[in-house]
Amino acid sequence: MKGFVVALLMAIVVTAGPARAQVIPPIAIQGPAQGAMQQLHPPSPLQQVREQALRQSPPLPVPPPAGERWVPTQERFVPEVGRVMVVPGHYEQRLTDQQYAVPPLAVTDRTTGFTATIPGGDRPPPDLRRPP
Repeated sequence: MKGFVVALLMAIVVTAGPARAQVIPPIAIQGPAQGAMQQLHPPSPLQQVREQALRQSPPLPVPPPAGERWVPTQERFVPEVGRVMVVPGHYEQRLTDQQYAVPPLAVTDRTTGFTATIPGGDRPPPDLRRPP
């Protein structure tokens, strides 16, 4: 008998809580009163997180074109010298879409150690350019 009373009390304690009739969901209100109702009955934290996660962010602005461009070290045939030379990596300043300001470059022949200086100036983009 004692075990039955304990089990009954446990069942009552476990199921105790607010009755479903006591929880009244807010009425859906449209128009200017909607903001006031949201202050009285704010969305649950889970609903707030869900709304923030599904909200679209504004598009990012188009990035400006790069002012400088890195040109990696290359081996190119230089007709003025008549041999393949190593052109060191360098930055080139963008002037327009078709012109880049190239600094003076000291090119080197790896086999003999011969060096020459190519004067700087305005040139087409590196990927469209012929050897220096």
